[in-house]
Amino acid sequence: MSAALKKSLLSLDSLLAAVNGSLLAECGVKDEAAGFAFAYVVTDSRYVTAGAMFVPLIGENQNGHKYIPQAIESGATVVLVNKSDYEQNNDFYKELVASGKFNAVTVVLVENTLYALQAAAKAYAQKVASNMIRVSITGSSGKTTTKEMLVSVCKKHFGEEAVAYTKGNFNSETGLPLSMFQIRGDEKIGIFEMGMNRKNEIGEISAVWQSQYGIITNIGTAHIGLLGSRENIAQEKRKSFDYIPATGAAFVPAQDDFADYCTEKVCGKVVKFGKSVAPEVSGVTFVEDLGVNGTAFSVDGVQITLPLAGEYNYQNALGVIALAKEIGITPQEIKAGLEGMSAISGRMDIKSIKLKNGSTVKAVCDFYNANLDSMEKVIDFCGKQNNFEQKIFVLADMKELGETSASAHTQIGKAVAQIDASLVILTGPEMKAACTVLSKEKEIAGREVVYFEKNDDAFYEAAASKLLAFAKENALILFKGSHSMALEKLLPLIEDGSSNNSKGAE
Repeated sequence: MSAALKKSLLSLDSLLAAVNGSLLAECGVKDEAAGFAFAYVVTDSRYVTAGAMFVPLIGENQNGHKYIPQAIESGATVVLVNKSDYEQNNDFYKELVASGKFNAVTVVLVENTLYALQAAAKAYAQKVASNMIRVSITGSSGKTTTKEMLVSVCKKHFGEEAVAYTKGNFNSETGLPLSMFQIRGDEKIGIFEMGMNRKNEIGEISAVWQSQYGIITNIGTAHIGLLGSRENIAQEKRKSFDYIPATGAAFVPAQDDFADYCTEKVCGKVVKFGKSVAPEVSGVTFVEDLGVNGTAFSVDGVQITLPLAGEYNYQNALGVIALAKEIGITPQEIKAGLEGMSAISGRMDIKSIKLKNGSTVKAVCDFYNANLDSMEKVIDFCGKQNNFEQKIFVLADMKELGETSASAHTQIGKAVAQIDASLVILTGPEMKAACTVLSKEKEIAGREVVYFEKNDDAFYEAAASKLLAFAKENALILFKGSHSMALEKLLPLIEDGSSNNSKGAE
């Protein structure tokens, strides 16, 4: 079936009203009778397919409007255009009109294509998701894992096809609106993650989704370089609760010092979760920390083993359990969902791998992202593991910390100094601060510290050679750093290809 014959995600009148737009007089399709319809929404012209609405965005280094011709050639049927771009580059648009490019297209002029994308997504969500349970998840760390846990649990209760949710990392000012357009409309629940890279980004995307239930995993130091303080981060994160109705609920960690601040304006119920919450209140009883194999606990008497390692993942699970119980999911369904979890690639993914030197080791692969909170947590986790012959840390820079970077990396050095790691490999200019701390204590602690200023090809080769020369059978190797430091490139240099994955996550 051609895209033109598909039912449009929004009617033309609904789209124009949502984005406060106006039709370009020279465009060829001005109503449904002439063929107005769009079945997809795309912001990258490379991914335009037949029947798409193309929304070109203007960034610091790129103006998507110049790709309008390619988008139309690829089958875009609707195009949003910034009025300012239309006025400033009028000759470009005159050429498109003269060439006939706009003959079979609806062109809508708007004040700002980013905000128009968000407004259109809001209108679509109100159209198709009004009867769905709407959930948002945000926090400085753990939000993706928390989202995946809740999705897994909800699928056991509502059904595999009845859960709409953020795919991958589409949680930003553009990612969340695009995720909204993936909702079919027959799902029972929608679970969407909200990320933040600038002030009021969460406020904007919260207005798009308007969740009934929301989880804040924690208020940490991620993006502190952008916002300046944890107080400012909390001020932004709590905006995810702005639209929770009296019949909804907000979920916050009981021991977070910003829990009360984040919930002081919530209209609905406030639920606190965490190990400090009494079992008679939460229904959850802690049983045992299983180390790299996860955590054992019970929910209303039902025994559960969470296969994701780390106390912080257990904390995330407690938030999921609290919300799941609030919306009527049974302990048996919670058990099935949580025990069916597996690691998210690059997020505390614990693997048994065979090295090229013949040794089989446990590798803690946590290189998707890094901030002070998440790095301290995984260092602490590895420090508590006592069943390994060696502990080896490969740590790379934490990005986006701004003026707090030096003190944060110094703090990481102090944290590692307390751990019985026999080899510590550090890379990146910011990790120099951690190296300075560790170098002073190297002889006392009996550990070897190797520092590389850059994560270039020479680093990967030298670090891989050092690991293969040093690592013994049953070693624990931690890889942790911001994604841009690309520590994942080390794995194919050290493993022989016959690895078997085990479960873990962050």
